[in-house]
Amino acid sequence: MKESVINLLTIQEAEQFLITRRKLGIKPGLERLDYLLSMVGNPEQKIRSIHIAGTNGKGSTLTFIKQVLIEAGYRVGSFTSPGLPTIYHHMAINHTNISPTEFAELLTSIQQVIEEMDKKDMSPSEYEILMVITWLYLYKHVDIAVIETCMGGLYDVTNRIQPILTVITTIDYDHVDFLGNTLADIASHKAGIIKKNIPVIVGNIDKEAIDVIKEQAMELDAPLYQLHNDYHISRMEDATKKFVYTDEKTTIPFEISINGHYQMENAANAMKVVQLLQDLAYKIDDQSIKKGFLHAKIPNRCEVVSKQPFILLDGAHNNQSIDNLIKTIKDHWPHYSIRFVFSCFKDKEIEGMYEKLAEVGKVTVTSFSHPRAINQLDISEDWHYCSSFKKALHIGMEQTTDNDLLVITGSLHFVDRVREYIKQNLK
Repeated sequence: MKESVINLLTIQEAEQFLITRRKLGIKPGLERLDYLLSMVGNPEQKIRSIHIAGTNGKGSTLTFIKQVLIEAGYRVGSFTSPGLPTIYHHMAINHTNISPTEFAELLTSIQQVIEEMDKKDMSPSEYEILMVITWLYLYKHVDIAVIETCMGGLYDVTNRIQPILTVITTIDYDHVDFLGNTLADIASHKAGIIKKNIPVIVGNIDKEAIDVIKEQAMELDAPLYQLHNDYHISRMEDATKKFVYTDEKTTIPFEISINGHYQMENAANAMKVVQLLQDLAYKIDDQSIKKGFLHAKIPNRCEVVSKQPFILLDGAHNNQSIDNLIKTIKDHWPHYSIRFVFSCFKDKEIEGMYEKLAEVGKVTVTSFSHPRAINQLDISEDWHYCSSFKKALHIGMEQTTDNDLLVITGSLHFVDRVREYIKQNLK
């Protein structure tokens, strides 16, 4: 029988194909993903991986772990969410993202299966397809992968891996329409990444949430290591980015380059992961640890993108991360007057975030090109609103003096959009 010939998708066709899946939105259940993975040989089960969930801190924790492993000579795959500024930034090997050509080739390889699923009324969503492409891309090419959940954990598209370690960074109110409106409900989703007998590293988490996580870990005989209980972090005197990590076995001084007081906790969680990897026979020496934490960088998290005018970007997209941003500003730049340009998604706690920012400085609310982005109809008529983020940015820059700090904050999609605009237009 003559085999059918599958034409290779062009880059443009691949991107358009994925955009058409976006209309499916978030689809409950993992049966479509399971089917698609089974049809490509379940590559996700053949890669040693570390799985990270949490409301905030996932990306930074992943970055620290990844950089230490790279410094130690390992080939490290990663999946991050959201993928910014393009879909190709979801997945990478070391610091190289998948190329558009590689992406198109892998999508072509599973297109026939996707079309068959469409006919069976089990159409896979955009993120289900992205996840399968990620595993096909990483399979056979990495020593280990570090995977960040998209949302929640239990029903997340990343939750089909067999990790060697799991991490839950923080628990706070976010995505409440999907995860529940109590910390215990949200924690039950995040705890869904815990696997039988696999160690779980847990960050600074409130009692209501940690009790849920501890119960799940106990049921699955998963050893649990908790920040401020099993391991500790302290700042060196008069230093904002130098820390000392301690546990029952060791004391490790180290330094990071990323701004943010909360990064010390993300770094502590990452350090515990590194220690457990050493226990699992990964060869990671002290020099690799020192270099890894110092060289780790992550965009859009307390990132200074201009010194004249002084502009800071931070993707603080929920109440907890807004609190962290404000604390960092007070720690690092206590004598500056603050101006904010803020935008976020409609399903966030807009009023709560705005009020926190307004207590610290002047706030201009704006919008950006995204179907979920807020506009003037979503905010109080008393708030200062500018429909164009470009106009809001330029006005903010014009009004910023040597004693002012202009902070661009809110949704990571918004902040990244501004970042790209600044890179292209601010000389």
